[in-house]
Formats: sequence, C-alpha cells, structure tokens
Amino acid sequence: MQASTPASADGTATTTPRPDDDDLDAVVAGIGERIRALRLKNELTLQDLAERTSLSLSMLSTVERGRTTASLGTLHAIARALGVQITTLFAQSGADDSPIVEFRDQIRDVTDGGLHRRTAAYRADLGIEVYVDDFEPHTSHARTPSQHPGDEIGVVLEGELELQLGGEIFAAAAGDVAQFSARRAHLVSNVSDRPARAVWINLRRL
Repeated sequence: MQASTPASADGTATTTPRPDDDDLDAVVAGIGERIRALRLKNELTLQDLAERTSLSLSMLSTVERGRTTASLGTLHAIARALGVQITTLFAQSGADDSPIVEFRDQIRDVTDGGLHRRTAAYRADLGIEVYVDDFEPHTSHARTPSQHPGDEIGVVLEGELELQLGGEIFAAAAGDVAQFSARRAHLVSNVSDRPARAVWINLRRL
C-alpha cells in the first residue's frame, strides 16, 4: 500500500523534509584536505603514505579528494602514519556562514613532548595555523628539535618559555614574542616549575 501524502492545515499537500548530504560532504572534503595538507607538510608522497598505512594508492587518493567516507580504522591508520591524533583530521576552519569557530569545536591534542595544544584556527587555503599552547612544567612542543617549511610566531601569555634555535638558547617571558624560520631546528620548552601558556602561529607550513 502506498503511503498517503500529508496535508497542511489549508488542505494542500506537503512533503516530509529529506535530510541532505551537504554537511556530510563538507566533513568528508575537510578530512581529505587536512590529510593532504599534513602529508605535504611531512614531505610525503602518496606512495610513502601507502607504505606507512598498508592502504592502496587509489584508496588514499579518493580519501584526499573527499570522494569517499573512510572508516575510523582507515582514518586511525592514516593519522598514526602522519604522526597526529585522529581528532586532528576533523579540525574545522569555521562554518561557511559564520566567522566563529566555537571553543567546543576546537581540536585538542597532546604532543609527544607533553604540550597540550588547542587548534584555534586552521586555514590550509591561507597557509596558517593558530594554536593555544599550554605547557605544564618541564614539557616541550616535541621530544626533539623539529624543522619544517614556513615561519613561526609565538606570543607568550603566561609564564616563561625557552626557545632552542639551532645551537642557541633564548628565554621568553610573558609578553615576549618569538619569531623565526621554521626551517631552523627548533624546540620550545617550559623548563620552569610553573605552567606557561602561549599563542603559536605557523605560517606557510603546509
């Protein structure tokens, strides 16, 4: 038996709204964009990523292009190969109709150096990443000095941080700004017994 079409108060036929796939498509496309950006940041080819994940080139290509909804297992394997938490792949740049990325939607992560990092803004199209970094005592942004394309700018909000840049060490107190080429080996640490906080910006890293 065919279901009847519901009628409105004035007797005209109405249709039940059908959920659209726009939101899901945007999420899938965003994940693919983030994976590609992270892969390029790590200077990996698709073949390199395929070897690290044991996934096929065709699968990785369709995921990066936002043409398929990857399983959590697949995303977990990709995230591990890229050296990030799986939640990082869901980082948002803000809704198309709003300039605001709400606090609850910002991705939180812990680096291998013990730094608690919140992704405040991520714009692959502009080549900019903005983080709010919370350093517990005796933690660093990484285990060992890192280097990558682009430039970094950091504003210390609370406490004190130590910047190891090449063979030199610099101290930065609250209110100080650090800026340097990220191609130089660098390590940002809290060597004190008090917590520290900073806003950190990566430019043209992707």
